[in-house]
Amino acid sequence: MLDIIQRLEAVDPRRGLFLYDDFVGPPEFLPYREFASRVAGAAEHFRARGITPGTRVVLPFETSAPVIFAFLGLMELGAVPLSVKPYILSTPKGPYRDFLARIRERYGASLVLDAPSLAGLDLPLERLPLPPAGAKRAGVKLREVAPGELAFVQFSSGSTSFPKGVPITQENLAANLRMITRHDGRTSEDRVTSWLPLYHDMGLIGGLLTCLAVGNDLLLSQPASFLMDPLGWLELISTEKVMGSVIPNFAIDYALKSLKSADADDLKRLDLSRVRSIYLGSEPINIPNLEQFLEILAPCGLRRDVFMPCYGMAETVLMVASVPPGQTVRVITAPNGQPAISVGQPLTEFEVRLRTEDGRVCGEGEMGEIELRGGSLAPSYFLDDRPLRGAEGFYATGDLGFQKGGELFITGRINDRIKVNGQSFFSADFEQAVERLAFIRPGRTAVIQVKGRLVVLAEVNHPSALERLTESRKQVCQSVLETVGVTLAQEDVLFIRYGQLQKTSSGKLQRRAITEAYEQGRIRTVTPMELRADLLQMRAQRLVLGSVMVARQRGRRWMASGKAALSAGLQRLRPGGQRQDGP
Repeated sequence: MLDIIQRLEAVDPRRGLFLYDDFVGPPEFLPYREFASRVAGAAEHFRARGITPGTRVVLPFETSAPVIFAFLGLMELGAVPLSVKPYILSTPKGPYRDFLARIRERYGASLVLDAPSLAGLDLPLERLPLPPAGAKRAGVKLREVAPGELAFVQFSSGSTSFPKGVPITQENLAANLRMITRHDGRTSEDRVTSWLPLYHDMGLIGGLLTCLAVGNDLLLSQPASFLMDPLGWLELISTEKVMGSVIPNFAIDYALKSLKSADADDLKRLDLSRVRSIYLGSEPINIPNLEQFLEILAPCGLRRDVFMPCYGMAETVLMVASVPPGQTVRVITAPNGQPAISVGQPLTEFEVRLRTEDGRVCGEGEMGEIELRGGSLAPSYFLDDRPLRGAEGFYATGDLGFQKGGELFITGRINDRIKVNGQSFFSADFEQAVERLAFIRPGRTAVIQVKGRLVVLAEVNHPSALERLTESRKQVCQSVLETVGVTLAQEDVLFIRYGQLQKTSSGKLQRRAITEAYEQGRIRTVTPMELRADLLQMRAQRLVLGSVMVARQRGRRWMASGKAALSAGLQRLRPGGQRQDGP
């Protein structure tokens, strides 16, 4: 990675990282040419504070210039950043402190980078100050690294257990970056946008580091900016002539709600014709929602072949397989009768096979657990003597899928498998069916199996769904029956208080924890009065977090409409609408 940063000194001075607080701007511009000197400046700051090669530093990876250069500066010293989620203001402090304490105990890290989000928190680790703003050491050559040297530690999603540390070596990092950038064919002239958090592999590797590797512009926004203004993301793509992005499926589901209620004039201003490749991964893809998204934005120039469903994991640095640019998404019927979407052919560096429950290697079109060998696969978890790979060198991923015509199809996680009358389904099959209903909050449904019963735990978006409870439950059961072909008992459809569905740092449901909470009676259903209180609290939080963003957005749109009106007025004043030079 350091040799990549050193080479950036020779790139076009206009190329770089554009950091946005929101999608409105103006951004903070960080020229790539200055990265080497700023990394060296950060390293010198840490060296003066006693950081040495091998020192483990917990790094709450906020989206900011100081934290990005702190991460790279620690790498320059040969220290080991442990990339974790930052503290988020709306979350309880106790669980976050407990999380940091477990990281300290498990991985022997006594220092934590004093990121701004940690202000005011009592921490179980010693604070390591951030480098001073703009710290630089010009003319310093960054050190050469050994291929097997540890670059940093990233963490698995933690959907079934406490997140596991994955050691990312310099060699594996460079290899996966080459795979990704070769696959999408980007050049230094392209522009990419991302709002994904940098503590997650898709955000760090797929969003930030791939752009450094090629030297193409990255328009990087705060993760909350998308939640507050999903249409602002599309407007940024339009106005800044963006070529590509990397997003989870959640982004499609979330943006679709805003698109359906968007003002027609707002959509008319979008020009998405330059978009060439959007990596789409991290979670099961909701195929009907993807189709609606493409249909709504087709008049804005968004082509049907821009989405690249992909598959990867922290254990391989990031990407394992992806649909190539310019190929329309392929959907076929899976062995269990449900629609499945292709994630393309596995990258040539990886060997992929699938095994049935009884250990037999799967044939064409047969569902089984995905196993990987080769490529940028880590040899083990961090500070864990147990091998990641089996006797034949394959890593059992815990993901289920099948292969057809050389392409890989992901159907779900082993732990998310639900068996009904001997047939295998996945929680996501049911959850997507439930979330087709307008009164269900997107991404706020969990379907679990308890003693043979299927239980739906869902958040609703309006008290009226609770006031007509029987009808709402019937609609859920009907949607599941029509979509999946499975009958639910109405009494097993529960509408619950907000905030009870536990998720990982990357937004995946922690189904085991949710199931345990349900079995222990800790999942509370919601009354209309309680839901009104939840909605008021949520709106208040959004007002606090998003008031400035919304004001800027309205101001920008007002200015845009004002300019259009002024332009039209001037055209009417000019004979024939022709350009007139001079006053």
